[in-house]
Amino acid sequence: SVRTLQVQAEEEFVMKRFAILGYPLGHTLSPKLHRLLAEQLGEQIEYSICAIPPEELEEHFEELFCLDGFNITIPYKVRLMEQLDRLDTSARNHGAVNVVSIAADGKRCGYNTDCIGFVRTMQSHGVPIAGRVCVLGAGGVGRMFATECALRGCTVTLAVRAASMEAAEQVAAHIRSLDAQAKVEVMDIERLDGSQAYELMINATPVGMYPNVQHSPVDERALRSVRTLFDCIYNPGTTLLMQQAQQAGCQTIGGMEMLVWQAAAAQEIWFGRSFSDRQVAQVAAKM
Repeated sequence: SVRTLQVQAEEEFVMKRFAILGYPLGHTLSPKLHRLLAEQLGEQIEYSICAIPPEELEEHFEELFCLDGFNITIPYKVRLMEQLDRLDTSARNHGAVNVVSIAADGKRCGYNTDCIGFVRTMQSHGVPIAGRVCVLGAGGVGRMFATECALRGCTVTLAVRAASMEAAEQVAAHIRSLDAQAKVEVMDIERLDGSQAYELMINATPVGMYPNVQHSPVDERALRSVRTLFDCIYNPGTTLLMQQAQQAGCQTIGGMEMLVWQAAAAQEIWFGRSFSDRQVAQVAAKM
């Protein structure tokens, strides 16, 4: 009977389980974001928060690897790599993993969807990843931006504070190890005065993030010759840096779309299905 078939279907349905791993996680948006994305695919998921202190991580490996997959944020994007069976090209190039997919046979594969989120966000705004690019900051996400742009043939400037020069040089060396012809240089962020034109400037620092919204990583002069300013911060939606860039006549893009696109790319890996620009825009608007 129809009722029997419904009962059988309910018994056979097993909700897929995912999580976000990091520490600390605070008010993470990941559970809400991934549930909204899953709804776009007609899926129901269970999505947990795993705020695990570094000294306790190994105790939680078993429960993590019993999930269908999970997202990774600071400080585990590099540390988890050695626990995986395979790394996608994206993870190998960027030296970090933010998505793990666990197959039915238990095999663990790591990916970096931050780079996919960045590329798709630029595509959705009609911004080519080409020409001269200035990346502010050389931390994990700055390394990703610089690597992705350099491997696409851009001339990349890593602009950092004096205290981060060594880290930036290490990023530049990593990029050259992937492509000996890559064009990448490191400079003091204080030297950005607008004399050099950039097709794209990317803020990969936390400067300007809530609650310190009154700060900007650069002086207004640095934006005089910038065509497009992308700030990967998503709270607030419009940072002081973006306001400065708008006053300087730049096209500006905030970080929410990239956040949604990298999460959408994770679900495309987990479910083997694709999102449209419209679906991602709907979720970004709700977020």
